[in-house]
Amino acid sequence: MNKGTKILLSVSIIALVLISVLTYLNMAISPYSSAQSQSETIAKEKAGITTSDYFGEYNRDKQYYSIGGLTQSNKYRYIIINAKSGQTTVVNKNDAPQRSEITSEVQNRYNAKKILNINLGLYKNKPTWEVSFQNKNGTIGYNLVDFETGKSIKTTNNI
Repeated sequence: MNKGTKILLSVSIIALVLISVLTYLNMAISPYSSAQSQSETIAKEKAGITTSDYFGEYNRDKQYYSIGGLTQSNKYRYIIINAKSGQTTVVNKNDAPQRSEITSEVQNRYNAKKILNINLGLYKNKPTWEVSFQNKNGTIGYNLVDFETGKSIKTTNNI
């Protein structure tokens, strides 16, 4: 094999690997993007959310997707969608604590190094935030927080 053929073969192999990696990443992200897109459509139809700024995926007893955003009349609300049945629950923010307040409270309560996620779903048929966090020692913790009151319901720590 001459030098030109070796270079062409090397470039072809690198291009093939790069295309394979990009295809794999696209396939891995596709279900999440599809769930978000479908959830946003449901949020517009069933909750009147016109501008969304939050998407969450809650996995506890059941899997839920949630969307938060403003309605046409500038009211902030969330819709929680059961991933299996498609059943929806609409909750208005009203006087409920904001996501940022919930994450700050969890971070302070558990002296967390980092908040990983905050997702809205139903726990015992009540809207509940699931906040996952990383402790200073590198372990993971989960705190379920009541949507309306902001009070801690259940904690799993140092996993």
